[in-house]
Formats: sequence, structure tokens, C-alpha cells
Amino acid sequence: MAPQPGFVPRFQDDGHHPVALLGTVLGLVLAWFPWLLATGRERAVALARDMTAELRATRDDLESTLSAIPDLLFELGLDGCIHHYRSARSGELAVPPEMFLGRLLRDVVPPEAVAGCHAALQAAHHTGYSSGHQFRLELGGVTHWFELSIARKESAAPGDEPRFIALSRDITERKQAEARSHQLAYFDALTGLPNRRMLLDRMEHALANAQKAAQVGAVLYIDLDNFKQINDARGHTVGDMLLMQVAQRLTQLQRPGDTVARLGGDEFVVLVHNVASDMESAGRAALLVAEEMRTALEAPYTIDPHLYSTTGSIGITLFPKRGEGVEDLLREADTAMYRAKDLGRNRIRFYEAAMQADVQERLALEQDLKKAQALGQLAAFVQNQVDAAGNVVGGELLMRWDHPVRGNVPPSRFIPIAEASGLILRMGDWMIQQACETLSRLQGAGHALSLSVNVSERQFRQDDFVERVRHILAHTGANPALLILEVTESLLIEDLDDTIARMTEIVQLGVRFSIDDFGTGYSSLAYLKRLPLYELKIDKSFVDDTPDDPNDTAIVQSIISVARHLNLRVVAEGVETRAQADFLVESQCECLQGYLFGRPEPLAAWVGRLIR
Repeated sequence: MAPQPGFVPRFQDDGHHPVALLGTVLGLVLAWFPWLLATGRERAVALARDMTAELRATRDDLESTLSAIPDLLFELGLDGCIHHYRSARSGELAVPPEMFLGRLLRDVVPPEAVAGCHAALQAAHHTGYSSGHQFRLELGGVTHWFELSIARKESAAPGDEPRFIALSRDITERKQAEARSHQLAYFDALTGLPNRRMLLDRMEHALANAQKAAQVGAVLYIDLDNFKQINDARGHTVGDMLLMQVAQRLTQLQRPGDTVARLGGDEFVVLVHNVASDMESAGRAALLVAEEMRTALEAPYTIDPHLYSTTGSIGITLFPKRGEGVEDLLREADTAMYRAKDLGRNRIRFYEAAMQADVQERLALEQDLKKAQALGQLAAFVQNQVDAAGNVVGGELLMRWDHPVRGNVPPSRFIPIAEASGLILRMGDWMIQQACETLSRLQGAGHALSLSVNVSERQFRQDDFVERVRHILAHTGANPALLILEVTESLLIEDLDDTIARMTEIVQLGVRFSIDDFGTGYSSLAYLKRLPLYELKIDKSFVDDTPDDPNDTAIVQSIISVARHLNLRVVAEGVETRAQADFLVESQCECLQGYLFGRPEPLAAWVGRLIR
């Protein structure tokens, strides 16, 4: 029992004797000891309770923290044995603890990740921490990507087996986002093919490997012929579907390790590795690859449920070449492709050193051609067309260019450039205008002669072409029956129905149509029956060797016979000898044109001679 308040033990004290003083102190301690003992016990219990509560709170806080971590947590031994496992996402990932507990890492992760995981464990053992190791797991039938970080536990006593805490974070969404970003950055959105960026990267590697291995590779540059007409006429949806089918055909033909890429629009590039060990053999092998692709592109394309046709012009360059990079190779293949187009499309051409100079010359010529009409350098010439008796019944208008420095630039040189650049549209309108003004003049002078004018495919396909012809006829007052528009057979191949409809509109104005260079192109009797034609022109190449060559003679006679049965007039071009003329007249060719009856001359001089 504790002493009562106010109680003070009394001891005898003479103030001097040590024993007396010690007795006094001991008496005081003995009097208070029971109370002190009880109070200490209570405080100890209270302190223990406080420490237990604090430990429990710390434990709960740690448990709450661990439960909030979405990652997989492992405790590992140095051998990779999993001693403990926990994760707040176990239920979501359908991963029971027994899948991991007591198992080794090599039994859990895929074989290709075992070496990396054990390397991370060893690194953590030596340095204390290792991170950034990625691996893949199939969980519940779904592929998950994880990133592994491992830290060494420092609490182990000396001599104890080292333990490690491994944190495996699910980075599946991050990997998917990276894949989407990579797809957008390096692949074409429409076709799924590698884009220009990816192509250049692969070309860099291919060029480096070819130089090291002494192997020759090839770059094939493919541009679809007349794709723009399909895209414009049928809409971008049809155009896109056509491009996807083209991509599929090219991909099916590519060899393992090669690359088919889409640069944009209707341009594709095929990178071919290790074609051969020398340039000559590589050239033959690349040509075979290109020919296979060209043939594949020729087949019709079925799109809801119509059939469409397009072809591909292909340029080829070989590598490696001294001092040339990937951009040089692309430019060379592109140049070769345009050469293929110039030679008639749906062709294959190799790059040559002279091609680059030709490209630069074409660019300069195009710039000069833009100025030519404004400066009066372009002129309309005409060449006589005569009947069987030699009487002039009309003429063909021909454009000539007299350049102040270049001199007379041949049409075979500047007309293709005008076609490619779009200048042909303005030039073609000007020629029709010249023809109609001349017809009006001749008509006023009492001469009913016809005039023929060449119309390019690009000009004919213009949406307002019919309206332009109508306007020129109305403005000049020319007799439309005396205006003959010459088109080539290549124009008829693309969208025959649209061609017939447009020709019919113009024929309803009174204008007539002629097929120029007949026999050198499509030459189908099927379209001859459907088109509103007035005339066929036999190409000069067939007339040259008549009547001596039996093959050309038979061809000319066949054309005349077909035309007669279809009630079409026939004009033979390139007549230069009397023997040719006599043969044609005997074969009942109604109209002749060539040097034998006059060379092309300025239109003004020709008209002046007729009406004087």
C-alpha cells in the first residue's frame, strides 16, 4: 500500500553519525518501494501496449501500401527460387500464388527471357540493384509484357543465403502504345507497307551490307500508269482499294528479306537484297523480278464488283556504286521509271548515267516551253492531205517550236514534256483555236477543206473539254464538220465507256474523230464498232515498206478493208514515193499525206496560197 499523502517517516538523527544517516535513507526507500513497484509495472504494460499498437499500425500501413502496388512482387533466392509472391492484380491476371511459389524463374518466364532474368539477378547480387529487363508472359490466354527490377535485401545476417526483392511491372499498355507510335512513324496508314522513312533506314542497312559482302542489290521504283484518271473518275475510295490490291500483289511476290514500300500516291519501291555478286548477273536477275511484278500489275482489279485495269512503269538501279547514298539510288530509280513512261508506259528501264543529264535538260526545256507561247516561239504548221487524184482536200495542223538558242526543237522532244507538265492543255486549246479560225477564213473564201488537230489524252480527259470545243466553235463560226480531232489508241484503253460518252458529246456538235497511228496500239475491232469515228490513219511505219514488204502490204490492205466495211475514211501517213502512192490508191485508200505531196509549212503561208 502506498504511503498516505503528508506522511513523512521520522528517523532518529543526531546529525553526525553515518549509520544513523544511512538508516534514515533506507527507511525512506522501504516506505515508498511498494508504490514505485506497482507504478512501473503499469507503465511497462502501457508502453508495451503502445508499441504493439504502433507496430500494428505500421504493419497495416505497409500492408495498405503493398496492396496499392499493381506490380508483381517476388522474394527470390540467388538461384532464382521464388519464396514469396504477392500482387494486387493477381485476380485480374488470373494468376494464383501457387503458380509462382517454390518455383524457379526459369520455370516461369519464357525460355528466351531466362538468360536476361538471371543476368539481372546476378547484377543485383553484385551491385545491389538491377532494372529495365523486359519479358513476355501468357496469362489467361492474353499476352502481357513485364519489366523486371531486382534489389538485394540488406537485412540478411552474415552467412545467410542472400535474398532479393523483384518487382515485375506490367507494361503491356506501354508496349502497345509504342507499337502504335512505331506503326504511325514507319508504316503507310493505307496499305500497311513500310513508308519512306522505314525504306530509307532499310536501304542504309542494305547498302552497308552489300559493300561488306560484295553483293549487288537493286532498287525498283514503280509508278502506276493512268491511276489518276481512275482516282478522279471513280473517287478516292476506289483509288484507295486499288492501291491496297497493288500492295498485296507486290507483297506476295517479294522475296524473304526484301522490302516493298509505298512512298505515297501511286508510287511504290521494292528493295531487293543480294541479287548477285556482279553487276551483269544482278541486272538480269533484277529484270526478272521487275518483269514478274509488271505482269502481276497488268491483271484486272475487281472492286465492288467492277473491273479496273492499270499497269506499272518500273525503273531499276543497282547498288552499291562508288560514292552513292540511298537518296542517290532513289533518284536514279525514279529517273529510270520516268524513262519507262516516256517510252510508252508499262515498261521496265534501267538507270544510266546519261539519264541524269537528260533529266536536267528536260527541266530546262520545260522552263523554256512555259515562255515559248508568250514570246511567239510556238507556231502552227500544216501538211497537205490529198485525194486519189492528188487534189488538196485538207491538212493536218502540226506545232513547231523555233527556239532562239536551241533552234528548231522537234515535237518528239517537247510534246512529251508538255504532256508531263500539263502545258499541253493550253497548247492544245491554242491549236484548236488556230484550226477553227483558219476554217472560218477558208469558208469565207469558198474553200471547204478539213483540218485535223491532235488532241492529247490529258487534254481530252479534262472535265470542261467539251465546253471548250463548243466555245471555240461558237466564237470563230467555223463549220464543225470540217474539224477533225485526232486521238491515239492509248486513250481508248482507259475507261472506254467514259471515252465513248465524251466523244459522242463532241460528235453531236458536228465535230469528227480520227484514230491516229492506227495499228500500233490496241487495235481492237470491238471498240471500232462502238466509237463514233469518222476516220482511221494508217501509221507511217506500215507505209514505209509498201509495196515491197508483203507483211506491211497485207496489214495496210487489211486496215483499208476493215475501214471500208465500217464506213470509215482512211488516211495513209508518211507517203514519200510514187510507188507507195500508187499502191495505196489501188488499194482504195481515199486520202494520202506525206512528203510526196508537201512538207509541213507555216499555216499562214498555206492559207495565203489557197485563197489568193
